[in-house]
Amino acid sequence: MTGLRRLSVLAITALLVTGISGVSAVFGDSSTPVNYVSANFTPITTTVSYSYDFVTAALIPGTATATALATNNIFLTVINDPTPPDPTNGATFFGTAKPEHFCDSSGCDTVVYTQSFCSPWPNTCLSAGTFTFGGFVTRNARGLTLDQLTTLATQYNVQDGNCGVGSPRFTLDMVNPAGVHNTIHVYIGDLATIFQSCPTGSWTQDTSVADPSGNYATDSAGNRWDISHYCTPTYPYATYSAAVTCADGLGLTISSIYLVTDGSWSSNAGAPGGTQTVLFRNIQVNGVTRFP
Repeated sequence: MTGLRRLSVLAITALLVTGISGVSAVFGDSSTPVNYVSANFTPITTTVSYSYDFVTAALIPGTATATALATNNIFLTVINDPTPPDPTNGATFFGTAKPEHFCDSSGCDTVVYTQSFCSPWPNTCLSAGTFTFGGFVTRNARGLTLDQLTTLATQYNVQDGNCGVGSPRFTLDMVNPAGVHNTIHVYIGDLATIFQSCPTGSWTQDTSVADPSGNYATDSAGNRWDISHYCTPTYPYATYSAAVTCADGLGLTISSIYLVTDGSWSSNAGAPGGTQTVLFRNIQVNGVTRFP
């Protein structure tokens, strides 16, 4: 297993074209996707990244870059990493993300810290190029088909702002047989508000009566899967099994999975002043749990 392949210009172009056409097919004239921003802006790239070793807890400068951009008002964050860490014992932090020692009434743990900041706010930071964001990348599911992803879950703690505009979320970087990358998103938050609300200031997991484990890789998690870059799901989004039918039918495999926080530009997700801060722990991808 190797790390995340570099997204070529061709791959990014394919991502944008397919993403935009897919959104149009899904949402039609009367609705907009959660990651819709009423402005286009040139790419904002962060070259800050760190490779993390789970055996030694060493944090060293990495090679990943992440880029946020909007074309036709559709907000995207894409990453590439030419020399990623070992997928079995390593992971990547990009942008503002980092491991952080966090204590509350339940005890102390090392957790994943992510923050997005926007000033001037709201969304003027996008055109000004001052927008920041961050995420955590894991690769232990690399090479699997989507039906082989049996567990995808996390606990999250919104410290500033709220859930909204598709942030925070899991993003699955998928690759087709020709080697072209694109994304499937799995949105975190309240289904009833289309992921525009989360409890704040405490550890939360998106559970359901049918599945109290908080596993997104099951239909009981509801319509959280955004496959609009590949297929046309039932509005608003798709179930896990519908995502599997789409991805497996196209011969897609998982390249990496990452958690990203990038919603501070929104007046819903960003706290007044433009900050969205989210912590993550118990990040589960199949049989691997990270932090702790």
